Amino acid sequence: KGKDVLARWTTLSEKFVKVMPKDFKRMLEAIKKVEQAGLSGDEALMAAFEENKNDLARVSGN
Repeated sequence: KGKDVLARWTTLSEKFVKVMPKDFKRMLEAIKKVEQAGLSGDEALMAAFEENKNDLARVSGN
């Protein structure tokens, strides 16, 4: 089965879907946002964490 997937990788890989938890996606977006604002490294991570921690979408369980 694995060999079949590899043999048809080009065709099959187009059908793959990225599955990402909503909280993780929000963190990635928040990190990008604070990096664009000029923060980097640990400062960017902590700022993104604080932003995500207080996000009402997260608090509501989404």
